[in-house]
Amino acid sequence: MQTDQKIILAVPADRLPSELRRTTFLPLDAVRIMSVLQEAGLWLGPRPQLEEMPSFRQIIPYVVLTCADKWVRYTRAPAGGEQRLHGRVSIGLGGHVDLPDVCTVGNSIDLLKTLDDAAEREVQEELPGVVCSSRRWAGLLVDNESTVGMVHIGVVAIWELEFMPNGPTEDAISEAGLASWAELVEAGPRLETWSSLLLKHFAIADARVKI
Repeated sequence: MQTDQKIILAVPADRLPSELRRTTFLPLDAVRIMSVLQEAGLWLGPRPQLEEMPSFRQIIPYVVLTCADKWVRYTRAPAGGEQRLHGRVSIGLGGHVDLPDVCTVGNSIDLLKTLDDAAEREVQEELPGVVCSSRRWAGLLVDNESTVGMVHIGVVAIWELEFMPNGPTEDAISEAGLASWAELVEAGPRLETWSSLLLKHFAIADARVKI
């Protein structure tokens, strides 16, 4: 393993539960999420190689921000590292779990604290000034129908904001702002796959609208 490469957290794809062998959002609470990932086997490896290895899934905290009855949405700008997502509309902030994010207890990874810390770092980098009134882990996202999706697994969190930050966003984020449910539905064709999957789930769960 070369130390000059970014080391990130991943799991072996073939050790995930059968429910995650297809494109889906699987609602789970925090305890079950940690159990699923830990039982699959956590693995730290170099990002460049993992981007080309569907046998592993890179773990991505994917934080959905809500404020009152609206959602934070943004467009992925060309400055972002994942070129395959440029120009797509998203409701999820987050990124890879880097080696410095990893917290340990004894000889084991404290996965919950690791994901909490990685999510906090990513959100504050992308949308500085976020202050939350509540946070919860909500489930796992898998996309088996695109090259970018096949090498990632999303760990979805839902954070309720006290207010929408007014400060500058990271260069990889553009057009960040609050959107109503109807506006998100209208953006449907431009939504990245993970965001689209989540909106469909929320629509069914809340019986608000059929997408």
